[in-house]
Amino acid sequence: MDGSTRTPPAAATVAGAVAAVAVGAYFGTRGLAVARQAGFADLVQGFPTGSLRLSGTLVALGAGALLAVVLAAVAVADRLPGWPVALAGLALDYLAGEVGLRQGAGLVPQQPPTAEGVLAVLAAAVGAGLALGGALSAVARSAPARRWPVAAALAAGLVVGPGVEELFRLAAGDGVASGGRGWSAQVGVSVLAVVVAAVLRHRESGRPVGTANADPTGPPTGEPGRRSAGRAPIGAVVATAVAAVLTLAGLMTRWWVVDVFRLSPDGLVGPRRARFVESVAYFSPVAVAVVAGLVLLGYAWRTGRATAARWVVLGFATGPLLLLGLRLGFVGERAQAYLVLLAGVAAVVAGATLARLRPGLLPWDAVGLLLAALAVPFAVPTVQAELPGTGTLVVSLPSALGLGLALGFGLVLVVTAPGADADRDPGRAAGVLALGAAAIALSALALAPTVIRGLGLGSSEGVALTVPMLVAVSALVLVLLFGFGRAVDRIRRDLRAEATTEGPRP
Repeated sequence: MDGSTRTPPAAATVAGAVAAVAVGAYFGTRGLAVARQAGFADLVQGFPTGSLRLSGTLVALGAGALLAVVLAAVAVADRLPGWPVALAGLALDYLAGEVGLRQGAGLVPQQPPTAEGVLAVLAAAVGAGLALGGALSAVARSAPARRWPVAAALAAGLVVGPGVEELFRLAAGDGVASGGRGWSAQVGVSVLAVVVAAVLRHRESGRPVGTANADPTGPPTGEPGRRSAGRAPIGAVVATAVAAVLTLAGLMTRWWVVDVFRLSPDGLVGPRRARFVESVAYFSPVAVAVVAGLVLLGYAWRTGRATAARWVVLGFATGPLLLLGLRLGFVGERAQAYLVLLAGVAAVVAGATLARLRPGLLPWDAVGLLLAALAVPFAVPTVQAELPGTGTLVVSLPSALGLGLALGFGLVLVVTAPGADADRDPGRAAGVLALGAAAIALSALALAPTVIRGLGLGSSEGVALTVPMLVAVSALVLVLLFGFGRAVDRIRRDLRAEATTEGPRP
């Protein structure tokens, strides 16, 4: 195709960034809603003493696990176009929400599931996986100069997703509890942004959108060694599937324990039995999430060493933090809400800039996680009651700053670090991105009851501090990985300097 018909790189970059923000904001609200609702499948049925139904629980938890597997498979598939796949995911989720689930309500079956209900739940999970997986594929297969701005935009969308939803709701004139017109408007704008990005990407490349590795800067499709390098992306999907199965098995074990020990022999719930059931329901998922995260972490280390492992640890820790969200309220606290949105975007820009210019200065992803973890205890109603006049600012502002810094730094680092091999093998980079995104989805699925229980419903302080402690441990792991990476880099520099000094042997 003649070069005059190609789109200027700046236009394609801007379009890709806007589409990434739209998809990230969608997944940060509607996508994680699948994981959040599925995590409560065995706790809301028959509450407080009724019997639990295996069919409804299995459908909901299966949908949460399917979300992670689909997004990983889509991200690493070399012959699937990124933005068109994301567009299909948005459309599928909208149809599932509007037609099957009445705008997203009832993701967890409260009765013996019908065929229509099962299809709607699975369609919502597949739509969320297609949307995020397509965006990750587009990021990994972008030109090197464009990859980091689009990755930063995706991180910004994930962070400010609740605020974007509130902005559309406000513009559409919806009430506080209504999301109908606002959500329809958000879907329309998101679809338009993704369509523009796909068209400009197609025009810039001068090839059909579905062509593998359509980016003109990438290696040819038939380059020698391409097939052998594909083992890593396939392995990323397998690792995600194993982690998803372990998560599903662990949560189904929790379902069995809750179902068996929920009722006392005389039909009454004693205090000791109630405490045991509560402990199993809200603390055992921590072990389930850790086991699944270790599977993803092990394969990430094998694929991309410290950089890839840091992204998976970051994804594992941000899953429950993204469920907490920014807790924005534009109706009565509009000035605070705008401040939080601007702070979140600024933090993402700062994190992305640090990842590009000074990635070895400090483990900024760990710093961001610790800052965001501070917001969780402040979200407890008893603490909020002691802080009159602050509204949700004391929760939303550190969440936005911390998550923005952590995700902006971590996502840009993983697509620009020399060890990521993104330029030589985009499929390998997509596999690493998919592992971290799967960690977000699976940790959100497993830890949703712990997060929500820690925010109210008469929860104890132990439940409220579970997530901050888990995030703090994750931050410590990030610091250790950062130090290990610095040590390895120093050893390599010393070896290269020694080889240069000695010169070639006679």
